[in-house]
Amino acid sequence: MTNDTTFQIQLLPYTYKKYGFWVLILGLPIVAAIVYLFKSTGMLTDSRSFFNEWNDAMVYYPIIIGMALLVFSEEKQEDEMVQNLRYKAFVSGVFFLVIALLFLPVISIIVASVRGREIGMPDAGGMLGALFILLIYTYISFRYNLYRTRKSLETDEE
Repeated sequence: MTNDTTFQIQLLPYTYKKYGFWVLILGLPIVAAIVYLFKSTGMLTDSRSFFNEWNDAMVYYPIIIGMALLVFSEEKQEDEMVQNLRYKAFVSGVFFLVIALLFLPVISIIVASVRGREIGMPDAGGMLGALFILLIYTYISFRYNLYRTRKSLETDEE
């Protein structure tokens, strides 16, 4: 009797890529329409406080949801090569995010010094900004490496 406690996460079906693109394209206009509806019906009375508290989420959520659908959807042919490239993209994405967040204060101090402003700790865009950076880097890295690998395989076959 084996005790296999590995945790497996299934990717979304390939068709979810289409939904991811639609959310990216239509997400912000739909959010803007909903806010306009709230404002015009009087459900939103103090728009300044609403936008101060909800601004980041309203902008980031459609983008993050769209990118997550793209990143976590299978390819048409999901084989070991594609899975290996996906893994490498995630690992390099996390590495890139850690390095970027560690160097952000240094860059912020340099920019503040050059501009003659007070030096303070920068805001990294909050957790939504960091998540967006990770998702966009992972997606671009994965697509680029997948393209290069497939192109290399096509060249080898000829």
